[in-house]
Amino acid sequence: MRFTLFFMLVLWLCAPAQAGPWTRENHQLFTSSGANFLLSEGAQLPVNYDPTFYAEYGLNGTVTMGLDYHTADQGRIQAAVVFASFPIGQAVAPNTWSAHIGLGARADAINPVEQLTRGGISWGRGLSNGWLAMDASATVGDIDRIWRAKADFTWGRNLGDHWMVIGQIQTGQGYDDDTYAKLNPSIVWRINDKYAISLGAVQAVTGDRGSALKLDLWSTSTIRRPRAAE
Repeated sequence: MRFTLFFMLVLWLCAPAQAGPWTRENHQLFTSSGANFLLSEGAQLPVNYDPTFYAEYGLNGTVTMGLDYHTADQGRIQAAVVFASFPIGQAVAPNTWSAHIGLGARADAINPVEQLTRGGISWGRGLSNGWLAMDASATVGDIDRIWRAKADFTWGRNLGDHWMVIGQIQTGQGYDDDTYAKLNPSIVWRINDKYAISLGAVQAVTGDRGSALKLDLWSTSTIRRPRAAE
């Protein structure tokens, strides 16, 4: 626990990976997958193992398609949303805005599968060697018809060609209508142009105030379309 808190403080005082308003380049595919580990004693909600998978694909240089999969409630609930993101207006440096809309489903062991609709807005601002970003969304299910809001606030800084640090505040409303807030600082090592590893920590400031370390693998590639037969 003491190591986790110290690790977080160091990082917190130190091109975004997930979400944000910036459009993916044409035919560029980005994926991020990971989970928490080394949970503190008694950590259950809102921090658990929480495996995630996130993907973005630049459809045409303007529209970005994506997939957001995650678990909740100690892994008992699974949710996945397919979404499309598009810019709002003209990008006026250093500020950029985008909106997204998505459809998906939520499932657990005892309830029927619930269809989800999600809408959101993102803002980003470029800084010298870094960025600020805000991602806000609301999701509603077709069974309980409750709108659940979520907002993440991100600061990032590049430390050269291979390293960057990111600090994030994650807030939202859980499926039990509880509200949560978590701190998630991380350090990212760019192995090469295709792969990067993110190692961070998660500290809940609500619920049982549990903590964990977090490991994610990022992948970026360009999908080339086959040429038409001559």
